[in-house]
Formats: sequence, C-alpha cells, structure tokens
Amino acid sequence: MPITDWRERVDVENRRQRELRAEMAASARRRATAFVEGAEELGSKSAVAREIGIDVRAVRRAINEYGPATAPPPAPPDN
Repeated sequence: MPITDWRERVDVENRRQRELRAEMAASARRRATAFVEGAEELGSKSAVAREIGIDVRAVRRAINEYGPATAPPPAPPDN
C-alpha cells in the first residue's frame, strides 16, 4: 500500500468534498423539479407536502432555492 503524506490526503479529501457538494446540489435541483411537477399534478405545494408527509415549508424552500428558475452553479475546477 503506497504511503502518502498528510498533504496528499487532505488534497484528495478536498476534491471528494467538492464532488459531493456538486452531487448534493444536483440532487437538490432534481428534487425541486419533482416538487414542481407534483404541485402541477396535485394542484398545490400543500398537496405535495401532504402526499409525502412533510411540511409545506420544506417544499416551498426547496422550490425557491433549487427550482427550475435557479441556474445550476458552475462546475468546480479540476485540480
């Protein structure tokens, strides 16, 4: 097993964290899009929240923060 120094390990973990943040943001956008589609199908954000058993504020917040009108963040730079 190759021995790496702590600087290399920190660099690897920094890259992993950037990748995970990008994945989480993409997931949040997909979830918000699904909420929008659910609201269109069921007639309201409240109906979506009731259907899946969460607070309507969570649905509204997701749509406001990550909904279709929200542009995706730029891709992280490769290091």
